[in-house]
Amino acid sequence: MAVAPEKRPKLSPKLDSKVFSAWYWEVKELAAFLREQGLPSSGLKADLTQRVSEFLQKGRVTERRAAPGAIGLRDSAIPGGLKLNTPVKNYNNDAITRTFFEKHLDGFRFNEYLRGFAKGIPEGQKLTYGDLVEGWKEAEKKRSQGKQEIGKQFEYNQFTRDFFTANPGSSRKEMMDAWRTIRNCAGPNTYKEFARLKKGPRG
Repeated sequence: MAVAPEKRPKLSPKLDSKVFSAWYWEVKELAAFLREQGLPSSGLKADLTQRVSEFLQKGRVTERRAAPGAIGLRDSAIPGGLKLNTPVKNYNNDAITRTFFEKHLDGFRFNEYLRGFAKGIPEGQKLTYGDLVEGWKEAEKKRSQGKQEIGKQFEYNQFTRDFFTANPGSSRKEMMDAWRTIRNCAGPNTYKEFARLKKGPRG
């Protein structure tokens, strides 16, 4: 007998943070939950997800703070220009910063690793631009090896591409029905997993 897939739990203050992290949630769901708890509900999906996760763990939320000096002059505007030993205080993905990285990295592009620092430096971390160079290399190495996880905010886009690649004549409604099915079941939110569930157990 086939075992029914585990269904997605309700997002409530009693939900375990690890269970929360295992499922896909839409921005509107995260924002509604945060409003219900009297918490800030604006920001990118990654920010909302982090806020909900922290609330479920601690029962409160401490907003991420930028490192001292983050307000004011951009690092890229300091006299003398960016160097490998320049402390990261007010990072920005601008043209000057790009030029610096292109000087030290082949095939440079602003990736998720670097874009995260534009929101501020995690409290307690002391980094230099040399550290960011090495961090970029490690992040790109993982990406090239297929080890970099797809952020949950991008799972829908990946599923959409994979669905229409496998089903070129399908409608958007059919894709959305498939997405809702896999989103509400435990396990990876991938088209591969959807196709496996659709086939069912082999007899």
